[in-house]
Amino acid sequence: MKEITVVVVGAGSRGSTYARFSKDLPQVKIVAVAEPNEESRTRFASEYSLQPENVFKDWQSLAQHGRVADVAIVATQDSMHRDSAVALLDQGYHMLLEKPLAPHLRDCEEIIDAANRNGKIFAVCHVLRYTDYSRKLKEIIDSGEIGEIVSIQHLEPVVWWHQAHSFVRGHWRNEEESSFMLLAKSCHDIDWLLFMLNRRCERVSSFGNLTHFRKECRPEGAAERCLDCSIERSCPY
Repeated sequence: MKEITVVVVGAGSRGSTYARFSKDLPQVKIVAVAEPNEESRTRFASEYSLQPENVFKDWQSLAQHGRVADVAIVATQDSMHRDSAVALLDQGYHMLLEKPLAPHLRDCEEIIDAANRNGKIFAVCHVLRYTDYSRKLKEIIDSGEIGEIVSIQHLEPVVWWHQAHSFVRGHWRNEEESSFMLLAKSCHDIDWLLFMLNRRCERVSSFGNLTHFRKECRPEGAAERCLDCSIERSCPY
């Protein structure tokens, strides 16, 4: 079987997680990385024994260098997806792109256009489709064993540590800099529902507000960042 070479663009949590699958797939080889954080970049390069010339400080440096692999796993921040994905697709990479596709509709359309005009294999990391329970439930629904599906009750659980880490003080704390929480988290759920029913969505409604995580609710003595906070150990958030 022909060896498939891969460059990982964004060696944070998601990019590193997807890369580890290569260790169980002898036909897949990680050959390059593009990552702006020096510590993460160095650790990743060491783990996969990468050649120095295939270690890039960001996706722009990778794009300027020219194609170095068959496939690009793009796990940059949401707001970077359009530029990085389009540039690398135009260079001839097949692509696995972290979800969500992009924060804005036009960005999504440009990415899809790039994949189509280059004739590349392209997938978004909606990983819930591939869990054992999703596959089994899909099999049961498609068999007709439980009849016609007319209603689904589905919950996206966002635990307290995820809320605090990602959506209060993390990369998704400000939708102007990334994507809004409903897109960042619930794109999984929307994809899962579409996959299960094999139907297009006709109408969406959304409501809610920011109740607790406001400045007036911050505990006495709280700092700007958890790592600098003297009450971090006793704070439930």
